[in-house]
Amino acid sequence: LDAWPDLVPPALSSVVCRDKTQIFCNLGLIHKDGRVFRYWDYLIEAMEQAKFRLFGWYVWDQGFGLPGNFGGRFAPSFEFVFHFNKNSGQVNKWVKAKGRESKTSWRSSDGNVRDITSKTGHAHKIPDSMIRISRSMTRGGHEDRHPAIFPIDLPSYFIKSFDGTILDPFMGSGTTLRAAKDLGRKAIGIEIEEKYAEIAAKRMAQEVLL
Repeated sequence: LDAWPDLVPPALSSVVCRDKTQIFCNLGLIHKDGRVFRYWDYLIEAMEQAKFRLFGWYVWDQGFGLPGNFGGRFAPSFEFVFHFNKNSGQVNKWVKAKGRESKTSWRSSDGNVRDITSKTGHAHKIPDSMIRISRSMTRGGHEDRHPAIFPIDLPSYFIKSFDGTILDPFMGSGTTLRAAKDLGRKAIGIEIEEKYAEIAAKRMAQEVLL
C-alpha cells in the first residue's frame, strides 16, 4: 500500500487519451488507524492534473460477505469501480431488458370486440451502475498463483459496454486479456512480474473459456 501512490496513479494518468478513451479502476476498501483510508484520493488528484475527470463511480456487488470477524464492521461484500475520461462515450446496450406489455380493446365495424396486446420497450439496455457479479464466478484454477484475482465476468462487463482496443497496464494473470479474447476484441497487457506474465500467456493460449 505504501508504494501505491507512486505506482498506480502515475500509470493511469499517463495513458494517452483518444477521443473516446474510458478508464476503469477497481478498488476495494482499506482501513487504517480505525478509519477508512481514502487512498483513491491520490488517483483522483493525479487524473485531474492530467485533465481526466471522475466521470462515474460504480459499485461491484460481490454477493454474500466473506466469513470472519472484521473488527466491528460488517462483512465486506462490495468494491468500487472508478470511471475516468475526458470525453463521454456511447455505452453499448447489451444487457437484456424485460419488455413491457400493454393490453387494450378494439371494436370492429361488425360490433365485435377484440383484445390487442402490444409490446413496448427495447430488447437490451445499458448496464447498471451496480455490477452484480459474485467474486467466485468462473474462476480458472489460477487462484493460488496470484494474490489479487477477480472473475472474468468483471472485465467482460466493461469490455462489452464500450468499443475499442483494451489496455490493462497491470495485467497480472491476464483475466482482462482473456476476457477480451473471448469477446473477439483486441487487447494489450503490461506486467512487470515475469511469473504472472507466464500465467497470462498460458491462459491466452488456451481455447476454452477460463
